Amino acid sequence: MPSALDHQLFVFFNGDRGWPAYDLWMAVFSSFSFWLPFFILAGLLLLVLGGFRARAMLVCLLLSVAVMESVVVNPLKNLIGRPRPNNVLAEARSVKLASVTPRFFALTQPLRIQPPRISVPPKPGKSLPSGHTANMFCFATMLAAFYGWRGALFFLPAALVAISRVATASHWFSDILLSAALSIVVTLGLLALYSLIWRRLAPRLVPRLAARHPRLITPP
Repeated sequence: MPSALDHQLFVFFNGDRGWPAYDLWMAVFSSFSFWLPFFILAGLLLLVLGGFRARAMLVCLLLSVAVMESVVVNPLKNLIGRPRPNNVLAEARSVKLASVTPRFFALTQPLRIQPPRISVPPKPGKSLPSGHTANMFCFATMLAAFYGWRGALFFLPAALVAISRVATASHWFSDILLSAALSIVVTLGLLALYSLIWRRLAPRLVPRLAARHPRLITPP
């Protein structure tokens, strides 16, 4: 079970304030399927129109998200087995966008606000770590590494996504804190590995490109 502080922070963000706009935007930030088309479009634009820095960042990001999901997030979820708030708290409100396609039309539909599904005793869950939080902070760390302070601005939407996971009753506040810290550490380690691989292998595999870009990550 969560600590008293964790419980209080959860109630603060998830509690019913009578602000429909708050619930709506928390559900929007929490919905990966809502943002997926925008991510795909941004990735295609970077791939087609971006230079070496943008394409290198995109490749590193895709590799890192794959590692984050398969090697870090999912194994830890199964190992820790922490129940989600909406499985143990009677006051939890599960807040989700309406199930419509395309997801953008969910903005015109009422939210799905559902009561908790409590099991006694609590069943093992997948609350820690938060995959949404880990992936968004991976993205923010990657942008900061490649684009400096401009890229670091993405930590703001990453934080909003993390908070939205608490506001929609998917995670505890401690989940998102630990997931963000874990994601930053793992991403920095992967970036160091990618840079090492580039320095060692690129001169042999793509000598012309390596001559123009001896470092994978260059100062912005």
